[in-house]
Amino acid sequence: MARGSQSKEIITKKILETFDGAFINDKEIRIPFDEDGDEVQIKVTLTAAKVNVENAGGAISNAATEQAPPQKVEITDEERKNVQKLMEALDL
Repeated sequence: MARGSQSKEIITKKILETFDGAFINDKEIRIPFDEDGDEVQIKVTLTAAKVNVENAGGAISNAATEQAPPQKVEITDEERKNVQKLMEALDL
């Protein structure tokens, strides 16, 4: 099995679940958006890095095998309004 293949499967599945209409075209993930009445497709390709680097937080997480415990997140009314404005701007 190729390096990073399990992680790429998990990430691909999450992207496809997150964005309505997202699909796989060959080895690319395509995410369609409506931008001023025109369809725009954002193209995403996943490649495992040959050499790992430390992230800004210092720790490297293994998302393929570790699952963070669920956390209840509360958002403020201002954050909720900002998200609503963003969704309206993106026609979501």
